[in-house]
Amino acid sequence: MKINDLLNESHNIDEFEIPNFATKQGRAINRAEKAGAADVEQSVNDLSTEFATQLGTQGKKFNTATTDDVIAFLKTKKVDTSKIDATQPMDKKRISVIFNTLIKDKIMGKSISGGGAGEKDAPNVKTDPKMLKTVYAQTKAAFSKLNMKEKKRLLVQLQKNINATPKGKKPVA
Repeated sequence: MKINDLLNESHNIDEFEIPNFATKQGRAINRAEKAGAADVEQSVNDLSTEFATQLGTQGKKFNTATTDDVIAFLKTKKVDTSKIDATQPMDKKRISVIFNTLIKDKIMGKSISGGGAGEKDAPNVKTDPKMLKTVYAQTKAAFSKLNMKEKKRLLVQLQKNINATPKGKKPVA
């Protein structure tokens, strides 16, 4: 190899990239990732401990838990259990995977709540006009019972609440 070849090659070499851990922001990101993973692991451990406690009250062992036990536990937590395959055998590893998936879904903002029969039968206050009229009538009746001094205090508090809400956000009802 000639010296000119070496010089030409050195100009063609791209600068090496700085590893993620070498910068301050990279180290902060790595710490945040580790903290997030630790939070998920701790939440899974807490849920497993709570499940084991429930099994213990029934005289059962965590290692011999069935799919029905896990589903029953999650239903007490109001979690949707339709995705759990009841035909597969349950073991510690599968329980951990189920709990891990649920915790991650919850952290990601996905809905994990199960729709019970009580929730479906309950009227929706936001859309049911009868309920809206009833709430309005109750509020109006309660307001009419207030004296003038109490009405003024309420008005001041409502004005403070309206002024305190950031632009672009609706005031709390």
